[in-house]
Formats: sequence, C-alpha cells, structure tokens
Amino acid sequence: MSDRIEINPDTAYEPSDWSVPAIGAVLAMLLVLIAVAVLALRAGFDTAVSDVPRSLTVAMPEPVLRTDPPQDLARLRAREERELNTYYWIDKQNGVVHIPIAEAMKQLAAKGIDGFPQGKR
Repeated sequence: MSDRIEINPDTAYEPSDWSVPAIGAVLAMLLVLIAVAVLALRAGFDTAVSDVPRSLTVAMPEPVLRTDPPQDLARLRAREERELNTYYWIDKQNGVVHIPIAEAMKQLAAKGIDGFPQGKR
C-alpha cells in the first residue's frame, strides 16, 4: 500500500484564482448597479404616477350599531345584485354606462376573449 495521494492538477484549488481586490471590485460594481437600478425605478415611478392626485381623502363611514345582521346582509346582497343586473350612467357627459354583467359577458363572448372575433384566428 502506498501513502502517496495523487492530485489532479485540472481540479485542484488555486489560492490565486480570486484575489481580495478582484472580489472587492466585483462587489463594488454590484453595489453601483443596484444603486443605478433603484434610482431608475424611482424616476420611473415618479413619472408614472405624476397624474395621480397626491392627497386622497377617504371618508370613513360612521359607526353603525347592527341590530339585525342577517337583514343587513340580505339588503347588501340585494343592492349588489341590483347593481350587477341593471343599466345606469357612470359618466353621462362622456357616455359611459354600466351594463348588466350578463350582457357584458355576452358581448365579450361574441367579440372573443382577446378582442378577435371567434373563428378568425
């Protein structure tokens, strides 16, 4: 038996593969790239939301003592059902109208999901 261990020179670790300055340079470049990306995203965000009003006021509802929760739930569901199944103006000046959801689904199905008429792909 031999106590000699053979080392393959193609797979051996070389301490000079990566020096400390090279690793430092890679980390510095990575930090610079991250900083540039953050600044670019920030600039893009500011321009994308420039037309959104900055001060949104949301009126909180007044607290209400519920004396009959099942009846309140029934009223809520009836109101939602009415809104889903009736026509009403959203913006009369610009001609925007709410249509019943069933009608919207029929129009979408007739037009095709992606905007192309069915059978014309």
